[in-house]
Amino acid sequence: MRGILDTPSPDGFRRVERRPRVLCVVSQGAGALLRQLVSEGVSPWLSVQDPAEFDTGIRYPVLGGHFHNACAPAGTSPAQAARACDALLPVFGDSGGTAGLVSVPVPDRRAGGGTALVAAARTVHEKVGRRNAVVRLPASPDGIRALADLLAEGIGVHASLVFSGGRCAEVLDAYVAGLERALAAGRPLGAAPLVVSFPVGRFDREVGARLDALGVPADAEVRGAAGLAVARRMYRVREERLSGDWWRVLRANGALQPRLLWGPGADGGVGALVGWNTALALSVETLEAAALAPALTGDTLLNADAEAACALRALERLGVSVPDVAAVLEAAELHRLRHGRPVRRGSVPAASPGSGSSSGPAAEQP
Repeated sequence: MRGILDTPSPDGFRRVERRPRVLCVVSQGAGALLRQLVSEGVSPWLSVQDPAEFDTGIRYPVLGGHFHNACAPAGTSPAQAARACDALLPVFGDSGGTAGLVSVPVPDRRAGGGTALVAAARTVHEKVGRRNAVVRLPASPDGIRALADLLAEGIGVHASLVFSGGRCAEVLDAYVAGLERALAAGRPLGAAPLVVSFPVGRFDREVGARLDALGVPADAEVRGAAGLAVARRMYRVREERLSGDWWRVLRANGALQPRLLWGPGADGGVGALVGWNTALALSVETLEAAALAPALTGDTLLNADAEAACALRALERLGVSVPDVAAVLEAAELHRLRHGRPVRRGSVPAASPGSGSSSGPAAEQP
């Protein structure tokens, strides 16, 4: 919520300045929820809509004091990103590199793909100049190839726009391939973390729009189930990919377990996305709303793959193709990135973790 601050100026006139919209104080209830999430292995990431809000989160004790990671919005300057990294550097050191990270986006037009993507990501990382910065790029086929190259060079990556378990598997395979190359080159594997994000709220709203078109009742059990089902599938995919002997070799050489980052949406769903070594992209407003919801009930993702499969089959029977939803959302966002256009409002929400500029809910705009 934006506030107006009336302040005197040296020339004797009074000027009105607008405070950035991000809240500067976290309530006791929200603070308690953050501690609960952390105890369940969930890392809260500060997610805001614009660079001014992000800068406020850095200057006040929101970042570092409450949130121990952050997603910088599109338009954040390298200096702003560096300040955020500095604020989180103690957390980064204390955690051994598993927290204290700042996700910095590759500029939208460069993020669309092509041979310039790796060079653009290198440039972003070099300009920020902090070891706890990770570059954010979309997990398109071009992005996945770039991801492996960057990890091999020791640059951490936040893979965004992951809308399916299959795409998540491709990203994790690229992570292992990149770390193999880094190991062969003698680079420290712990210097290149991976974050994989899925905008759960956005996915649910697109599915909801399709259910509306099919005349499915508002109180149907399938409503709001798609995003959680896909998240559970991704969680299972990560378990499968990290169960092999070669991953154990990489882990023994310092590789960090990739973290899954959920965008729950401004309308909630925080309590449904609890699992070890996962994360939530949250604005302070969304956090405060979640603090008023029922208490957490523990892990909701582990050993839930069968339940997820049932939910996805139910949607397919109703005529909602979950793979098609994933393909449409990915194509729409990549088109926006390549052409520098804003995401349309409507059935497709305006933002997702890692998607760049947005006018949508802050909880889905890292």
